[in-house]
Amino acid sequence: MRIEVKIDDPGDTEEVEVAQFFVSVGDHVGANERILEVATDKANMEVAAPEAGTVTEILVSVGQIIDPAQVLAIVETDG
Repeated sequence: MRIEVKIDDPGDTEEVEVAQFFVSVGDHVGANERILEVATDKANMEVAAPEAGTVTEILVSVGQIIDPAQVLAIVETDG
């Protein structure tokens, strides 16, 4: 199954910056394993995989300013 990776709870933030990636396309991730980090005007936060699987797409790039509701990556689940 294809899972969209998004920021869980961006709060009232209107935009975030993609700070760094911890994985690449093709990497296997476990449930709740960190995928990337984003920076807001208040703090940095890590975004984790909602389920275990393989990262099949990364839809943003480091340094990019994005809407907090944007899909960041796609994980194809193991099941």
